[in-house]
Amino acid sequence: MEHPAYSQLRPVSQSVGVVLCDNPSYTALKGTNTWIVRAAEDSRAIVVDPGPEDEGHLNVVTACAGEVALILLTHRHDDHASGAQRLRQLTGAPIRAYDPSYCNGAPALQGGEIITVEGITPQLEVVHTPGHTADSTSFFVWSEEAGSSHLEGILTGDTIVGRHTVLLSETDGDLGEYLKTLDMLEKRGKGVPLFPGHGPDLEDTSQVARKYIDRRYHRLDQIKKIHQELGEDIDLKTLVDAMYDDVDPVLRHAAEQSTRTALKYLAAQKQQ
Repeated sequence: MEHPAYSQLRPVSQSVGVVLCDNPSYTALKGTNTWIVRAAEDSRAIVVDPGPEDEGHLNVVTACAGEVALILLTHRHDDHASGAQRLRQLTGAPIRAYDPSYCNGAPALQGGEIITVEGITPQLEVVHTPGHTADSTSFFVWSEEAGSSHLEGILTGDTIVGRHTVLLSETDGDLGEYLKTLDMLEKRGKGVPLFPGHGPDLEDTSQVARKYIDRRYHRLDQIKKIHQELGEDIDLKTLVDAMYDDVDPVLRHAAEQSTRTALKYLAAQKQQ
C-alpha cells in the first residue's frame, strides 16, 4: 500500500503505521499523517499527531490503534493537534507536547527524554527541533532487532515533510534555529527513514535535510545578491518578484512569508 491511502492503516515499518487524514491543502499536501506506533505483538499503541478535530478520521485512528496509551504532538498547529482533546475523550489517553499548554493528563515533553510505555515495545526519543515553530519536536523510533536497539525511523512533524519545503511560523519560527535543526537531522538521519507530518515517507532523512539546507542557503544568497544590485531598502514585493519569477499565484503568500523569515535571519546575523 502506498501514499496516499485515506482512512486506513498503512504499515510503513516494523512498528510504525500511518493513517492519512482527508484534509488536503497546499500546506498539508495530501493531508495530515497520523502515526501509530506499536509492534505487531503489542496490545497498546502510541498515537503521534491525531490531526484535525475530524470525527471520521479519529474514529479510524482509534479503530486502527486499538488501546491508545499515549497521544503525542509534534507541534501545536491545528492540522496536527486540534483533534488531540477529542481523541483523549474517546480513549482516555494522556496528551504530551513540548508546550505545556497543549498537554492534558501528563507533563510536557523534555528534549532528550526516552518515552517508554508498558505494553508497547518501541521506545521514542524526544528531540526538540525548533524552527518551523518554537515547540516543534521530532520523535526517534527505537525498536529491538536481533537483540539490539535499532533506529527505525524519525517522526518529524512539519520540520521536514515528504514533498516540497515547509514554511516557518511568523510568530515563533526561527530560521537560525531551523538551520541548526536541519544540520542535526542530516547528521543523525543518515540512512534512517523519514516519517513526515505530510507527504510520503522517504528512505533517508539525511538526504532530505541536506536538500532543505541547500534550498535555504540558495534563497539567502539570492537576497544578498539582489540587495547588492538594488539596495537593501528594496520593498518586499519587488524582492519576491526577483526571487520567484515563476511562482504560482496560489503560493505567492507562502513566498512572501518565507522571504520575511529569511530577512529576519539576515538582520539578526548582522547584529552578531
